Amino acid sequence: MTKQELIDLIYRKRGVKNGLTKRAVADIVDGVFAELGDYFVKSKITRKGRTPRFTYPGFGSFFKRRRPAREGRHPRTGLPITIPAADTLAFSLGSDLKELLQRSK
Repeated sequence: MTKQELIDLIYRKRGVKNGLTKRAVADIVDGVFAELGDYFVKSKITRKGRTPRFTYPGFGSFFKRRRPAREGRHPRTGLPITIPAADTLAFSLGSDLKELLQRSK
């Protein structure tokens, strides 16, 4: 699904009832993702292992994870290289979404 498809779906299902324009829906979607991005960029993983987390009940949780540096191989030469440590985001399914996915089989 693309950003535009998401905006169109939200507008068709919820926009007209609430008097929202497509532009207003797009601004809301942009605002939500901008705030989430800022939150994860600015937040730190603490020494006690507490990770920044965003939870949307029933859908799931996004959380920041620190991937440690590790050894790898250069794909062309096969020589060993060090892959640097990196911060990533992980996602854990919520119970409602997990149940919907299992029902769709």
